[in-house]
Amino acid sequence: MEGAVRTRAVGGFLRWHRQAWLLYGGLAVCTAISACKAPPLVEGTVPPSTIVSDLDWGAYTLGAGDVVSVVVFRHPEFSTPERGERIDGVGSVSLPLVGPVSVGGATTDEARTVIAERLAEYLVDPAVSVSVVSYGARRIYVFGEVGSPGAFPLDRPINALQALSLGGGFREGADREKVALLRASNDDLEVHYFNAATPGRDGLVAVQPGDFLFVRQTGAGTFREQVVPYAATLAPIIGSLTNLLVISDALDD
Repeated sequence: MEGAVRTRAVGGFLRWHRQAWLLYGGLAVCTAISACKAPPLVEGTVPPSTIVSDLDWGAYTLGAGDVVSVVVFRHPEFSTPERGERIDGVGSVSLPLVGPVSVGGATTDEARTVIAERLAEYLVDPAVSVSVVSYGARRIYVFGEVGSPGAFPLDRPINALQALSLGGGFREGADREKVALLRASNDDLEVHYFNAATPGRDGLVAVQPGDFLFVRQTGAGTFREQVVPYAATLAPIIGSLTNLLVISDALDD
């Protein structure tokens, strides 16, 4: 009896040891794989540098509708209220005792410099901080076979899969395996396809303001045939992207 108990104990230890080896060995393999250089994306897709973990949110620029907080150290009379101040339609933020200061199209660092230069008319070596309370100027668009298509504020760094979820899920018959992220880049159209049915690395591309995500209907034609009618109706809100969608060969599929 004592020998049988000892045998079971040894067997249990060996099983535990094997499971532990598999667990920690697997983690080591996963770590090694993640450290390897990812294979390059195919030509014409959004470059790997825009993966969400590498997104430089501070490099984005301010625009009309953004709410910013401006703090002038030791001089609260020149600072905005705690709730911040909204940038107006021409890109200016109104500061107490100073008036409107143009910050549209500037990063927060650039806006801080501009505001400090303006405050130098009143103060000696003003120390200024500028932060964003909320974003109103940055928008992305999710259209096609989704439950709630529309424009959505981009108020934080998100990837393509997260952006797609803003559209309220898929309609019946939606092509989940090939969703298109469309981006105007100068006078060209960048197209990145990703699989939302089996989420993977291709869905981790970081979205940028103005990006257009489109889910087509399965079996109802190519992306071009389905997205161009949307572009015609959405021209007032997606601007120059409209023409690129119509003329680009990147959508031939």
